[in-house]
This record gives sequence, C-alpha cells and structure tokens, in this order.
Amino acid sequence: MSQRRSGLLSGLIAGFIAMLLGAASYAAVETFFYRLSYEARWFGGDPAVVFPAALSFLAGLIIGLAAWTVRARNLFLPMAALLYAVGARTLGSVAGAVGLRWEQGFPATALQEEATRAALALWSVAQTSWQFWATVGAAAVPAFLLTLLRVLRMRRKAAAAETRAEEDQPEPEYRDPFEPVQPPKPTSTAAAVSLFTPRDPDKDAPPATR
Repeated sequence: MSQRRSGLLSGLIAGFIAMLLGAASYAAVETFFYRLSYEARWFGGDPAVVFPAALSFLAGLIIGLAAWTVRARNLFLPMAALLYAVGARTLGSVAGAVGLRWEQGFPATALQEEATRAALALWSVAQTSWQFWATVGAAAVPAFLLTLLRVLRMRRKAAAAETRAEEDQPEPEYRDPFEPVQPPKPTSTAAAVSLFTPRDPDKDAPPATR
C-alpha cells in the first residue's frame, strides 16, 4: 500500500501541525496561569497536577481530532500520534516555562538560556516524578485512541468498497474446454451435402435440348 493511497503522509503532516498547536496551547496557558485568581487556580485541586493533566489532555485531543481531517488507513499513524502527544507535552512545558520568564520581565537575550534550563529541569522531573508520566498519558491516550479509531474505520470502508466492487463484476460465462470461442460459420447447402449421398437419376439428369 503506497503512502499516497494510505494517507500516511497527509496524516503525519496534520499530526505535526496539531502537535505544534497543542504545545502552543499548553505554553500559553502556563504562561498566563498565574494571572488567574487564587480560587480559579485551586478550583479543581492542586494546580501542579490538575492543570498539566488538563492541558495535556487538550493537546492529545487536538492531535487525535487532526487525524479525522484526513482519510488515513495506515496503522503506523496511531503510533506517530502517540509520539506527537509526548512531543506536545514536552514542548509545551518548555515553551511555557520560557513564556513565564518572559512574562516576569526576563530579557529576550536570556530566553535561550531559560529554555535550556527548563529542558534540563523537565528531564530531571521525568526521571523522578510519576506525575509527569501521568500527564504524558493524559495526552497520549486520546491522541492514540482517536487516531486508531479513525484508521480502523477507514480500513473497514476500503475493504467494504473492494468487496462491493468484486461482487458487481459479472461472472465469466462457462465454456467447455473444447468449445471454440466463436461458433463455426454456416456453410452453403451444396458444400454441406455429403459426397456419398446417392443421386436421383431423374433429378440429376441434364435437361433435354431440342
């Protein structure tokens, strides 16, 4: 199955764009999160757990819904969506930390250093905290399941279309192995008369001349 027919290339492009959108959404909320009131930040519980999980789920949902915009049938695409979800969670967290520093008044020249520091801090958290992987799972589950559902649905439609096409084809006409393709052409009556047919003297005699 080629990439063009399976929709793999278009699915990868749509998923990559969705990953960037999910990461941007995560970073935007994390950047301006502390502008919310105390009651809004603690409405659902500990904001250090609830908000990253909710934002990760939103990023995974964006990636999963992007798969429904293409008619993809390749089973590699759900695994790619899973990787996109991890990327959206990681990029969103790093970009959100940098955006928060920018919101606090850090100069633009220090943002690159802040990005490196945020990436190292995230790597350390990933090695020691289960909460990080819980948020990764919150992003990966909707992205993987929605993409897998879409791919399986398109594969069933393609299989049903092929089955209908085979059923609509006319069945070949049965012909005996020794039967010619075309029936023999009829010959003249004179040629069809056997040479061994007895002759009638009265009918075969030539007409009398005067």
